[in-house]
Amino acid sequence: MYTYSKKSRRRMHAIPAAIALVVVTLFWFFSGAQQAQAQTLFSATELAQWSVDCDDCHLEAQYDVMVGDVVRLESREHLALQRSVKEQPAQPQLSWRWSVDNFVDAGPLVRVSVYLQDTDDWPERILHYVWDSSRERGETEALSDFEYLIVATGRGSKAESWESVTADLAADWLAIYNEPLPPLDHLEVALGMPEQDIVAGAFIEKISLTSAQPEPQPQPAIAINE
Repeated sequence: MYTYSKKSRRRMHAIPAAIALVVVTLFWFFSGAQQAQAQTLFSATELAQWSVDCDDCHLEAQYDVMVGDVVRLESREHLALQRSVKEQPAQPQLSWRWSVDNFVDAGPLVRVSVYLQDTDDWPERILHYVWDSSRERGETEALSDFEYLIVATGRGSKAESWESVTADLAADWLAIYNEPLPPLDHLEVALGMPEQDIVAGAFIEKISLTSAQPEPQPQPAIAINE
């Protein structure tokens, strides 16, 4: 008969603890991955969640053979969609892909506007992320003390081709206002700028909201005795 030594018994006892550690670690890993997943706010299947303000316009879910499900926006006057934002990531980041028709006029053709909640010191403020082939990507313009334009897709971009955008809202806000980002209120997707009639057409694949820096997950405390 084989007699286990104390050291052997400690090793045998450590095996279940090691397995438990692996299982718990995988649980935390996949839980963190799920929390870091992006929330899709705008897509062909999410259109019903958006309110539409439209004059002489066309809005339709379509299928692109290269990209898949997309949303077609087209207007000869005015087209804007709005949706409130419920989720508030720690460091909100928006990402999307879009494309525009051959340019009719220079200037902002399509935009994703982020409306921030008012604070004790400020009324509602807005960041407009625009496609403007007449300016350099990353260029900013103060439209007022409460409203800024940021060129997300700029000079060198091509019509009828897809461009990807990633906007770190907290970083952009800090660069402009030198303060923490207020909570998000709602988003607006539109052709042209507010109060501006424009002849334009664009496609957007989807707009996703996530955190630029997912919150670290707590590590399980499991001691393994040898």
